[in-house]
Amino acid sequence: MTRQEFLDQVLSSLGRLTAEERENVRRELEEHVEDRMEALLEMGWDEELAESRCLEAMGDPAEIGRELARQYRGRGWLWIGRAAVLLTVVLCVQALLGIGVLFNAWDGLVVRTLRPQITSMLDEVEAEAQVDLRMDIGSDVLRVVRVSVGEVENQRVAEIAMCAYDRWPFGIVAHNCENWITVEGLGDDVRIHGGPASRTYGAECWQMYALPAPEDRSVVLTYSRYGETASLEVPLPEQGGTV
Repeated sequence: MTRQEFLDQVLSSLGRLTAEERENVRRELEEHVEDRMEALLEMGWDEELAESRCLEAMGDPAEIGRELARQYRGRGWLWIGRAAVLLTVVLCVQALLGIGVLFNAWDGLVVRTLRPQITSMLDEVEAEAQVDLRMDIGSDVLRVVRVSVGEVENQRVAEIAMCAYDRWPFGIVAHNCENWITVEGLGDDVRIHGGPASRTYGAECWQMYALPAPEDRSVVLTYSRYGETASLEVPLPEQGGTV
């Protein structure tokens, strides 16, 4: 739901208010959305996600409109403003503490300390190694947990299973981290593509693929975004080895 759709639903439930009163309600709610978004943006959220989460935290727009209408009929505009402030603050704090913090912290804890299960897409495995390689990518950390060499549709590939989490235990991982990572040897003729194995606000896991030559002993992951770059060399497992 967009911000405009959210505000329109609130206003449609207000009942008999003048055009000026409706505009006051709209302006008041927009100001509170902006205030809450500013806090999320300072925590590193992107703008689209921050707006979506803030609107979600505010609750059902029809119910908000009915509640504001009851307040208005009983006590006038002053109480509408106060009710809107209280409702927005309580719901946003609840969302940040209950979902945006606790759930994110748990997801981030799992991928930073345990070995997440990322299903391989290889038809046949030639060699495989469990690894723990990490690289800073912006405000997040990229962790490679498994490297496999094998075949998919009769094509020899290297499969790199990885995940990302925010450096801050209670933070939000950047959305679509895989878009900013490239693999040396990744070719346009690869018929399978890396994609998210799992994705939450606290962590993302996915696979990427390279086309190694028989003599290659490693591939290189490269991060590039907003002028920042970083590289991580990932050794390939030896043929016949499973670690």
